[in-house]
Order: sequence, then structure tokens, then C-alpha cells
Amino acid sequence: MSVISLVIIILMFLALLDFVRAVIGPTAVDRIVASSAISTKGMAVIILLAIANDNMSFIDVALVLALCGFVGLLALLRSLLPDDAAQLTAEIEERPATLVRFIGEEGE
Repeated sequence: MSVISLVIIILMFLALLDFVRAVIGPTAVDRIVASSAISTKGMAVIILLAIANDNMSFIDVALVLALCGFVGLLALLRSLLPDDAAQLTAEIEERPATLVRFIGEEGE
């Protein structure tokens, strides 16, 4: 058994553990991170298969998988965004000003 085959088996086992984490959860963030990790490990396996078979056309497939994984991650994050996203954005934009006021009061 070659080293590449061993690494592929290990990566597939780790992807299986990530799949279990994606199913069990308990939070949506755990599921998102696990799905991103599965996508990354799948890309690594495809690249290792390209090296093992000396067929570099597999790299195109790995790049498409990486792009699909990224777009899927963005879609999942968009679905988690609350309905009042404008209010959330306003609160986030207001936080640096609040922090600067807090630090300024402390120094006076």
C-alpha cells in the first residue's frame, strides 16, 4: 500500500467523522464548519488521486468542488442571517463608536 493510498484512507475516515458532526450538530455553526471541512477533504482526496493516477485533469474537478463548497457555505450563512439583518448591520456598525467612547472615558 502506497503512502498516497494511506493518506486517502485517513482523509476519508476524517471526512466521515466530519459528517457525523454535521448530522449531530448541535448548533448550525457546527454543521457549517463540518460541511466546509468535508468539502476541503474531498478536494484533497481528488488531488491525491490525480497525483496517484498521473492524471492532472482531476485538478479541474477539485477546483470545481472547491468553488461549489464555497458557494454552498455562503448559501448556508445567508440562510442563518436573521430577518432583521438591517438592524443587525446597524448594531455592528455602531459598536466601534461605542468602544471608542468607552476607552476615551477610561483615559480621562
